[in-house]
Amino acid sequence: MTKILYMFAGYNKKHIMKLSIIICTYNRDKFIADALNSLAAQSLNKQEYEVIVVNNNCTDNTENICRKFATAHPELNFRHDTEKTQGLSSARNKGISISTGKFIAFIDDDAITEKTYAENIVIAFEKYPEYHAIGGKVLPIYPDRHEPVWMSKYIQGVVSKVDLGEEFSEFKKKYPVGCNMAFRKEIFEELGEFNTELLLRNDDKYIFLKLKRNNKRTLYAPNVVVHHNIDAYRMEYSFIKKLSKQIGSTERVRLKTEPFYLTIAKPFEYLFKFCAALILGFRFMINGQFAKAVYIVMIRWLVLVGFFGKVKYY
Repeated sequence: MTKILYMFAGYNKKHIMKLSIIICTYNRDKFIADALNSLAAQSLNKQEYEVIVVNNNCTDNTENICRKFATAHPELNFRHDTEKTQGLSSARNKGISISTGKFIAFIDDDAITEKTYAENIVIAFEKYPEYHAIGGKVLPIYPDRHEPVWMSKYIQGVVSKVDLGEEFSEFKKKYPVGCNMAFRKEIFEELGEFNTELLLRNDDKYIFLKLKRNNKRTLYAPNVVVHHNIDAYRMEYSFIKKLSKQIGSTERVRLKTEPFYLTIAKPFEYLFKFCAALILGFRFMINGQFAKAVYIVMIRWLVLVGFFGKVKYY
């Protein structure tokens, strides 16, 4: 696909934006228009942020949607470019390389940002200079608008839900998800970009653990809110099983970048979590929440199985 670059009225290449918002996409024309429209409606001054779509070899209608969006919003600093190397990390790195913002934010192509999303990112970075990254709330939009009966707070990661409450705080044991994360651009210049060998969320984990090892702090900002569309197939039992195994197997790949003792320790961590899931599952059972019990035990077991199994990205 030929490289495409859009620059519109009011966009000055020499002007340094406060914020670059990057969407990396692959065949998600079902959702991407809503994601773009939410970014066009931001409360932040249009001259202070830019929107970048990195097309990762889409074969659907994504390119036409971006063309129409650009025409409909000449006031917006918008660019649409292509990354031919397949993979989310490669696409993210492409977005970083062409961004002009002091801060860089990433959302998924099936996400919808709240109106104050961009403004609150800028305010948080300016108010908390000791933090180098930010993660906000990610609230799922389920296909039928109802949370599945098997969902519990212990397995919200399978739908990338993040909700740590209404107080600003530091991410310590946990870390943000790729659907709603932002960074000071300087940290990529200092520490390097995303690891292109990692897939399935481990690229997010990799970058935040790298920040932590280098004494860079990550802020939880509850007013930076993204709503995340969840496809119906992602709620199916078969998909949850497959995803659970992938989480374990790709974690083993990520650990190749870590000291060997962490690889040795990980099975024991997973075994501990499985035992904890058994206890929680029993509590769900005696409370009559059978589906919650089944899913929490199943997911923790399959993550452990996946860790020792063959890596499959499907």
